[in-house]
Amino acid sequence: MKHLAPCVALIVCLGLPACSKLTEAEKNGLPKEVSTAVEAESGKLVSEAEFALQLRDAARAEKALAQAVKLRSDIPEWWLLLGSTQKTLGQRGDARSSYKKALALHARRYELTQREEFILPQLLDLVLLGRDDDARELLADAAKDHPDSLPIKKMVEAGVVDRLVADPQVKERRL
Repeated sequence: MKHLAPCVALIVCLGLPACSKLTEAEKNGLPKEVSTAVEAESGKLVSEAEFALQLRDAARAEKALAQAVKLRSDIPEWWLLLGSTQKTLGQRGDARSSYKKALALHARRYELTQREEFILPQLLDLVLLGRDDDARELLADAAKDHPDSLPIKKMVEAGVVDRLVADPQVKERRL
């Protein structure tokens, strides 16, 4: 009987529209709204990480970024930076997890908005994960889904996936 209470709470929550409603920001592909204190603290941590990276102190940066994504797990760019930092530290498994989290968040942004600007970040995420063929497939699907999109046409024509794969900065962050 004591296991029933969480199940009932879950059923009630799933049935209430307020539990599943997205904020206006989320509908537009923006991060969730948080308190000013959380926003300030997480921003401070990311700034600290960026400073540490300028000093080539990847361990310090990784620690600050890990704290930042605990506070704000909905910002894919921070997950990418964390993954890149973990890759630098030789933490390939952790980097893979961070890149996958970034990919999931970027994919969710696209799913919610269907805005073509959320395609390129997914391509980068896939390339960083070593999933070049998946990136090419995603771009081909996007070209089909958005046949009139000039930015997507340009990405296809420019061979953006191959350019990402060949980019030296991407190569050093790739798994």
